[in-house]
Amino acid sequence: MDFEGKTVVVTGAGSGIGRATARLFATGGANVVIADINKDSGLETKRELDDIGASSIALELDVGNIEDIDEMINKIDETYSGIDVLFNNAGLTRHINFMDIDEGHWDYIHRVNSKGAFFCMQKIAAFMVSNGNGGRIVNTASIAGKGYRRSSNAAYAASKGAVIAMTYSAASSLAEFNINVNAVCPGIVQTDMLSGILSLRSDQTGLKERELKEMMLQEIPLGRANEPEDIANLVVFLSGPGSKNITGQAFNVDGGIIMS
Repeated sequence: MDFEGKTVVVTGAGSGIGRATARLFATGGANVVIADINKDSGLETKRELDDIGASSIALELDVGNIEDIDEMINKIDETYSGIDVLFNNAGLTRHINFMDIDEGHWDYIHRVNSKGAFFCMQKIAAFMVSNGNGGRIVNTASIAGKGYRRSSNAAYAASKGAVIAMTYSAASSLAEFNINVNAVCPGIVQTDMLSGILSLRSDQTGLKERELKEMMLQEIPLGRANEPEDIANLVVFLSGPGSKNITGQAFNVDGGIIMS
């Protein structure tokens, strides 16, 4: 938990898992770069970090826009002169039935979850290499990318499977530069994203959101959904000294739904 003097980039830091992780890094003394496509949400996270006396900057970032990524890195270099950790977390989904997915849905999801994740990882890794100090990258995948049958949609599952594959590839390519790359694979997490999925499923099925959530919880061996902090705890561990020899792994945080 000692990140004093380290600079940590958290994409999708305006809410949910990203905000919880940004907060945890901040309590460990990190300089936190809050990157989110929603400017107001990012600023709200920054206010939380300001309240605990943390050093942070909030940047508006569309990870699907490569120019945005380059501009973010330039601003970080001007402010903190380096990047030690990337939590590559920005992502999106919606509930779509298999036969209803069209090209627009596919491109919308993969632009952020696959393309955005890759180019954030590639460009920040290049910046880490140029500084010569190594680093840590943690990607947010999902148990959807490992075959979870209640995935919000097939395009989302494919995008998160891609994140897992890219994690393995990047870990192999970046090991010589002392950059560790791992992924976290959340299961059901109590966030606004989950609320949106349940709302759409409720509209489609006629079941109440509470009933749908209970059906999901019944499939979890431990009987409880994740809080965002459950994911944040693993991300911070994978970014710290205790995980120096862990790379190329995709860890489930799901209460036992997927045991692999």
